[in-house]
Amino acid sequence: MSDFELYYKISSELYFLSTTLLSAYCLAYWIKPFFPPKSGVWKIGIVYFCTMIVLNYMPLFIPSVAAYSIGAFMAFFTMCLVDRSYISQKLFLAITFFCLRWQAWRVVIHIVNITFRFSILLFKDQGELFWFWFSATECVLDALTGFLLLYGCVRLLLRVYGRKRENMEIREFLILLIPAVSSIYAYGATQFLNNAYVRDSGKHLSDTYTSYDFLMIFYPVICYITILTTVYVFRQWKKEHEEDKRREVFSKQIQDLESHITETEKLYKDMRNLRHDIGNHLMTLKQLYTQGEYEAAEKYADSLTCEMQKAASGTQSGNPVTDVILSERKKEMDEKGIGFSCDFHYPADGEINAFDISIILNNGLSNAIESIERECHCAPHIFLCSYRMKNMFVIEIANSFTGELVTDDQSGLPVTAKSGEGHGFGLSSIRHTARKYLGDIEIGREIYKQEKCCVLRVMLQTM
Repeated sequence: MSDFELYYKISSELYFLSTTLLSAYCLAYWIKPFFPPKSGVWKIGIVYFCTMIVLNYMPLFIPSVAAYSIGAFMAFFTMCLVDRSYISQKLFLAITFFCLRWQAWRVVIHIVNITFRFSILLFKDQGELFWFWFSATECVLDALTGFLLLYGCVRLLLRVYGRKRENMEIREFLILLIPAVSSIYAYGATQFLNNAYVRDSGKHLSDTYTSYDFLMIFYPVICYITILTTVYVFRQWKKEHEEDKRREVFSKQIQDLESHITETEKLYKDMRNLRHDIGNHLMTLKQLYTQGEYEAAEKYADSLTCEMQKAASGTQSGNPVTDVILSERKKEMDEKGIGFSCDFHYPADGEINAFDISIILNNGLSNAIESIERECHCAPHIFLCSYRMKNMFVIEIANSFTGELVTDDQSGLPVTAKSGEGHGFGLSSIRHTARKYLGDIEIGREIYKQEKCCVLRVMLQTM
């Protein structure tokens, strides 16, 4: 082996190592926002780097697309080992990176082909030393070009995607992957045509058509633009869809409040009717006792007591709207075999709107009931209390809970297991209401009333 061949081989190996290392860095940069802090994202980059190195130096020849696919799969596998949540999103991250990585270095390869052809024409009379330094310089520039292209696209895609950890629905997963997967298949089709041309003519398409390499440079750029556009349009649509669901939930909360007000008016009407008729009832009872109809008087008194219980609210919180809400929730808990301890008192100064209180109680108690139903406790219980702490009005809702509380790193709210449209807005509504009063919410596991509970603590500032 001549010195020139040795130097060329060394420069080629250094080029491969540097591009692989830069790609591993881009992978870590791409996936880092979607993992919890200090989760060891660098491990995924190292696994990817080592996988590509091993595949390159294996005695068995592996096509580049297959090697990139294996590298992406190992990255995905390591992601799942590091963090086992949001699997569908991790698969999307791995496949998208595979596409970006593949397309970036395809651009570099075609740039190399173009520069090599022009260099042969311009510097064909130069010696070996010139060509060595030319090749070394080209390797450095190509590595930087590929890295900047990949890094720039990853950075843009992160800004468009929004860096949000979430479960991806099948529909979202497929839509976002369509441009990436289609670009790979389309490129595979062009390679198939090129190979067929080689078999027929003995030459590459680029040898016959000089424009081929230029077209293949613009092709990945178009793919990048398509991927970015698809992700941006879909995220905007999803954001609008979520806003529509929030408005729908808010509208439902208004309807619930109107229903509670109607129930309150009905309660007051029943109480007024009862007070109006109480004199007649007492007179009837007196006559029955005077006539010695003690058994009939007793039955009449029991009937009257029953009617009074129906008319009266089961909970006395200091506000008719919250009385109705708590009575309805208690009835639901009784039907489901859930114990309920209530020590809630509506703030007497009236500084907090009844509608805002109803949002907190409705959503908070609803979440507590659903949490208990998911865990299937043998003796489930829900606690509700309120108290003042300096200038803060605090509402605490605690439910029996023995599981693991998983919170989202961005919102700080627990990850909901509810399915269907509109899930996850309950706690967001409570937080929004609390911040309206310059307060906030706290959620955590603790021993509450000598029980293991998940406790929601809502703090509202009063003047």
